[in-house]
Amino acid sequence: MEFEETFALDAAMFTNKFALHQTKDGYMICQPRIARTGIQEYLGAEMGRPDMKVVRVYRPESEVMAHDSVMSLAGKPITIEHPNEPVTAENWRDVAVGHVGRDILRDGEFIRVPLHLMDAAAINEVKGGRSQLSVGYSAVIQWADGVTPAGEKYDATQTAIRANHVAITHTARGGPLLRMGDNRRNQMATRKIMVDGIQVEADEKDISIIERRIASLEKEVSTAQSALGIAQTTAQTDAAKLATELANITAVVATKDAELTTLKANLDAAKMTPQKLDQMVAARVATVQRAQKIIGDALVSEGKTDAEMRKQVVLAKLGETAKDWNDDMINASFNTLAVSDSNGFGSGNGLQHVVQVVASNEFGGDPVAKSYATYNEDIQNRWKTAGVRNKA
Repeated sequence: MEFEETFALDAAMFTNKFALHQTKDGYMICQPRIARTGIQEYLGAEMGRPDMKVVRVYRPESEVMAHDSVMSLAGKPITIEHPNEPVTAENWRDVAVGHVGRDILRDGEFIRVPLHLMDAAAINEVKGGRSQLSVGYSAVIQWADGVTPAGEKYDATQTAIRANHVAITHTARGGPLLRMGDNRRNQMATRKIMVDGIQVEADEKDISIIERRIASLEKEVSTAQSALGIAQTTAQTDAAKLATELANITAVVATKDAELTTLKANLDAAKMTPQKLDQMVAARVATVQRAQKIIGDALVSEGKTDAEMRKQVVLAKLGETAKDWNDDMINASFNTLAVSDSNGFGSGNGLQHVVQVVASNEFGGDPVAKSYATYNEDIQNRWKTAGVRNKA
């Protein structure tokens, strides 16, 4: 199949055949550079080599300018950016905005093609600044280190290059000279810059824009890292504070658990049983009887505790002398009065009875008191053993 190219040409097209021109029908035509020989850099992930950050791929003249490689460009569709899959008859209507002509030219290390842009939206994209060109193609990769005739090192070589489409893009991998409207007499200065480990060549104006954007992104990353550092420090501080609070709460809970266990034990010990009730009733009756023997009907027992009744008795007998006594002193005095009353404290051997009370642990089992009691008992019973002693 042969392609026939018919355009309504104007005079400007003959004076500068490489410039951009529009036909009377509104189509855009030019004959730009779209590919070149030499080394192009790819990310390792793009080449199926994630172990390598950047892969330097050599495109030798013998492969780029090979007849089959060059002729594969003829008639190929033009797209805006590279589509996600190869262009075929199935998706051509969705992605194509023009086509490449037949008259493929070599221009030194470059390849030029007639480019016919047919879509109005795509033409406006070019007028708006999206004008660099990149070929979408398949190739066989031969992995082997080497050095080009110009002395550049490479990691792999492209062979069997076959074009699929030509994409209009913002940044061509082959450099800014691959663009629509590349008038040799009006070329802009270019400069190279490293972006993500890959060397990119672009117009000075575009490089300035890229550098500003990179600086802005670096500033944003720095700000984000600072914010992250502050957040991590705050989180660590909060975690330490929470850990301390948790330890304190755990200690309080443990203390309360111990208190609760003790209270339960005390409650069990203090639980009223018939035996304990009998003992309490007997003790109260005994206290009332002993108190009544001492002060008689003057005793007020209703609604009074045993301690309060004992204090009534002591105050009734001793008056102001005992008003500031503590419970132990009141109990001791009450027991003394009770024993004295029941044994005739005023007429008998009062000292003997008091000592007997002390010796019987009413006052706590004082050893001195016990000695007095033993001595007193020995004096009283000596007559029983007098004959034995004398006989001895």
